[in-house]
Amino acid sequence: MEPGISVSLDDLGALAAQLSALAGELQESARTCRSAAGGLQSALGGDEGWRAGAVATAWGSLVEVVAERAGAVAATLVSATDGYADVDAALARDLTADPPRRLR
Repeated sequence: MEPGISVSLDDLGALAAQLSALAGELQESARTCRSAAGGLQSALGGDEGWRAGAVATAWGSLVEVVAERAGAVAATLVSATDGYADVDAALARDLTADPPRRLR
């Protein structure tokens, strides 16, 4: 017998909401990193300032990629949950529907 996987749609929806919120927070962090890059460059000056600014910019870009991926996973979970719930509701309707009448 094949092992099965059991998933609670409510739990999956909650996970999707948390991932979506995380994606938003990460987007804000990415903006903060990029805006800090200029401040670092100005404050430190010279080669050190340029490098610190470049690192802050690169870090912001990395955080943005993680945010986009988290948002994509959240959207996929929402889509899968909605699709499964639709199929489940259709199955329930079919099971409770009156059987077709035979023509005589």
